[in-house]
Amino acid sequence: MVLEDSDNSAAVRNQAETIESSIGSPTMGDQWIKTSFETESAQRSVRSLKNLKNNAKREEFDWFNHWYPLHVVDTMDATRPHKAQLLGINLVLWNDGPKDQNKKKQVGNWNAYHDSCPHRRAPLSEGRVEDDGSLLCSYHGWRFEGQPAGSSSSDDSATAGKCCSLPYSPQRFEDRHRAKASCEVFPTKVVDGMLWVFPQSGLEGIILSENRPLPLVSELHEKDSSTTWKSRIPAGVRDFPCSFDTMIENTLDPAHFCAAHHGTLGNRYEDPSAYDFKVVQSLTSKEGFALDGDMGSLEFVPPCLVKYRPDYSAMPFEKNLLIATYCVPTKPGWVRPLATVLVRKPEDNDNNVPVTLSKRALDIFMGPFTPTWFGHIAASIVLHQDAGLLYLQYNNMKSLGYYNKKPENGSPKEKNMIYQDLCYTPNRVDKGIVTFRRWFDTMAGGDVPWASDNPVDNENNVDIYDMWNAHTVNCQYCTTAYANLEIIRKGAYAISLAALLFLPYESTERAAVVLVAGGIGFGLEQFNQLFIRYEFHHHEND
Repeated sequence: MVLEDSDNSAAVRNQAETIESSIGSPTMGDQWIKTSFETESAQRSVRSLKNLKNNAKREEFDWFNHWYPLHVVDTMDATRPHKAQLLGINLVLWNDGPKDQNKKKQVGNWNAYHDSCPHRRAPLSEGRVEDDGSLLCSYHGWRFEGQPAGSSSSDDSATAGKCCSLPYSPQRFEDRHRAKASCEVFPTKVVDGMLWVFPQSGLEGIILSENRPLPLVSELHEKDSSTTWKSRIPAGVRDFPCSFDTMIENTLDPAHFCAAHHGTLGNRYEDPSAYDFKVVQSLTSKEGFALDGDMGSLEFVPPCLVKYRPDYSAMPFEKNLLIATYCVPTKPGWVRPLATVLVRKPEDNDNNVPVTLSKRALDIFMGPFTPTWFGHIAASIVLHQDAGLLYLQYNNMKSLGYYNKKPENGSPKEKNMIYQDLCYTPNRVDKGIVTFRRWFDTMAGGDVPWASDNPVDNENNVDIYDMWNAHTVNCQYCTTAYANLEIIRKGAYAISLAALLFLPYESTERAAVVLVAGGIGFGLEQFNQLFIRYEFHHHEND
């Protein structure tokens, strides 16, 4: 049906009235989400939302009053400090356990300090963890304590961060000087194998953090969960050069598995279809939302957790697989995805899943004999199918003005435009993305409120496909594996060369040793590049 101008205007007015009435409700426009697909006029009428923002009854979302997972503990080397960012805050993560008489590191508390020495603001992440468990600033040797042994966020944590050695102070003044030389300390917890950080420091941060529950994967904490689910964090910890909301959008978009992950998780020519989704949990500021549909179920839990249970022809897992991904906003233009994969154990699983590309990939990542480092490296083959798309998508949205804000009549800055001004999402398979964007634009301020006054974006000299600096050097599993594989590679080449030089010229053994050892060396030379850099282009993926 073709609408005349007058009919078209009336349709826009009618839909705008629907939007306006729904915004005043606690669900912030579920009816709009339910009906705003497959009509061009609805797409245009979304722009009226900007004129209704001042009348919307929105709950204020405080990004700094939530816990965020920042690292996977068993991949961290406890003998050294680790640099990290959260909401634009530069952090140093370190373990305060001392070494025993045999120089073996004892596991203590994991701490998160502002990555800035109170002396001259040198980075503590460039320091050292000493034998007694203290953190030493490598610039002038000042040393700082961790949490008291056996403490929790509710008791003596406020004493953490004290200077325990100030070598340049005269002895008579040292106590006085050390009293003013404390580090800025952030609350931490270790839960579900992850190190969690609360992005407010000091006593106020401790009090707020105790009253804020962690946004955990509920399935891991249900009764008998240990006997029902097998879980693993298959991919290595690394930051990606795209915005928080771009990565969240990607995890709420199961349709991209069909095309973007051609050859690994889907088939771009056979899998796409007119998939449908419906809202099963209404959108709210604090609780997020949930969807169910032809491709499985989706759930968004603020501030950064997305849960996906895939169930369609290419990923027919029904309720036996759960992918829970935290998309942690680290700094402007960068995000740290941390994914936990849960699979029902065989006694609770019907085991009738057809053998698909995704089933083979799952068996590799979750296999009991798959080493952790191999999962980290192999994951890049899948993740890098997204990396280039997300990096350029974010930069396109930024260049089009999506993240720009302007002050209006002395009020806080408002966004110049909303998502629907720039993106055309007519199909119901995009319902998760559209629903998230309504949360992000109308409930969460339209962007992450970064802590830094002068945040650095990701525009300059970004290597999207870097693995060495992004992950390998920061993972104790992968650094050890790379070193061992390099020893084998060099040994194989040495054996090949020795056979070439010293075995009889016409012997079959000479040829066999040269070929086999040389082949092993060459194969490892190619494989070890995955620890350093893995480049992917879709036009080469046939």
